Amino acid sequence: MASPGLFLRPTSLSIPINTMRSRSGSSSDMKIFRSISQDRPGTPRPQTGSVNTESFDFVRSNSGTHASRRSSSTLGSWDPIMSRSCSSGGLLSPRPGTMIRDLSPRPSLSRAFSGSAVLANSSSAIVLEVEERKQVANLLSFEQIQKMEFYSKFTPTSVSLSHFLDHGATGLRVEESFLFLRREIPVRLANMLMELELLPTELLTEPACKSILTQYSQSFSDVLAFENLSPSEKTYEDFNKLLSVIRHRHQDTVPHMAEALHNLRDAGNLNVNSKDRLNQAIQYFLDRLYMSRISIQMLVSQHKALYCPEESIKSNPGGRLKGTIDPKCDAVDVARNAFENATFLCEQIYMDAPKLNIEWVDLTDGDKDSVDFVYIPSHLYHMFFEVFKNSMRATMEFHENSDTIPEINVRIVKSAQDISIKVCDQGGGISRSVAENIFLYLYTSATRVKLSDADMGGTTSTSTPMHGLGYGLPLSRLYARYFGGDMKVASVDGYGTDTYIYLRALESDARETLPIFNASSSNKIRDTANQVEDWTKDE
Repeated sequence: MASPGLFLRPTSLSIPINTMRSRSGSSSDMKIFRSISQDRPGTPRPQTGSVNTESFDFVRSNSGTHASRRSSSTLGSWDPIMSRSCSSGGLLSPRPGTMIRDLSPRPSLSRAFSGSAVLANSSSAIVLEVEERKQVANLLSFEQIQKMEFYSKFTPTSVSLSHFLDHGATGLRVEESFLFLRREIPVRLANMLMELELLPTELLTEPACKSILTQYSQSFSDVLAFENLSPSEKTYEDFNKLLSVIRHRHQDTVPHMAEALHNLRDAGNLNVNSKDRLNQAIQYFLDRLYMSRISIQMLVSQHKALYCPEESIKSNPGGRLKGTIDPKCDAVDVARNAFENATFLCEQIYMDAPKLNIEWVDLTDGDKDSVDFVYIPSHLYHMFFEVFKNSMRATMEFHENSDTIPEINVRIVKSAQDISIKVCDQGGGISRSVAENIFLYLYTSATRVKLSDADMGGTTSTSTPMHGLGYGLPLSRLYARYFGGDMKVASVDGYGTDTYIYLRALESDARETLPIFNASSSNKIRDTANQVEDWTKDE
């Protein structure tokens, strides 16, 4: 086992802090445009004497706290690093609250990824024993591993919808977006890779999971090539091409991981149950993996839509969108579009489909005949589509022998703070024993769908199945939570189910929720031992 060592300062890593532009002192709430790229991506881990690591598992936003008010005027600036004084005097010295690993070269040029690690604290040092990993060492060079360790020590920059929108509205140069993305994407990828290597060996050995690890390692390596390149038209062109490659490379990450987990379950190594600790650890990891994927996809798509003319014309023919964001996203229109497409799938299987009854009200403006707000239409569509598919299937099967098929009722309400959406069906409901599992990946009450290698049913799939993949609802909940919303389900067994979607009505409150790699997240992924029951059971 390697002894704990200090973080080595990568000699080849140049951070052009002195050349970065200064930020404007205003926020979008003051109606003054500002560039997201002028804020330096990645914030250092907290440096307090007593750290509650539980609270740093995700980057969260709470508009009622002083911390969020302080952060609303900046996008994760690196200013605290510049003003911070470290005992060792080095800019890249390890921060309290982060894990320190021994990065000294091994004789075989491959490093044991977790011989031991140290969680530094002002009062104590906690030694973390981690199972030795070599997967990433076989995919990245030693220098790239050093940089992965470096970038993983920064908190991803949580960007609000208002900042995305203001950046697109000002028509700022591609240089500013390029400077932001070439720092922010490596931070998010590094945080993700550090968690990927902590997965159970049984899962990491699955070919589909190996492929995902290889793909993300390749993307991290590719982005590093732009780390210190001077901005130029050729650089922008090459960077845009890389973003297209990255987006295409990871388009089927979700179904590929689902395939790996199905194989693990079929082999008897995974019990998809909310009480199983191994399953809890995997579910926790999947939420973080998929949220990181959603966030990187958002950054890439927004940049491409703004600075690639050919893509902008294709994805925004009417010129209404600001990148991928609709300043007046009509929730009613999106719901009807999603219902129409879900109906098409339902009729292919059941030869019929329930009808839609939709009502809406805008409590902030009684004269409006629609409910519109700043949002990403594709995200809202995904949530509606998955919920409608589930409601249609349940309704058709529960009323298989009925003369009439009950409608699916949708009510959309906009208040000063929230967009609340309620989808009601009469599909027989869900028993309490089943309800606790509905947001688990892989859990499905339908027959499992076997996807071909040519079409894994991802976000770009042309043959989306009606049901059977087991990740529709949990992934939809992630899309809702991505910008501070949520999804809840309430059911009456024997009658029907109500699904609630909550979203932020104000774009300034809609801030990215992003996973952070730290000691707390590491422990949760590695803690797979089932505990002795301390309550009696019903069964």
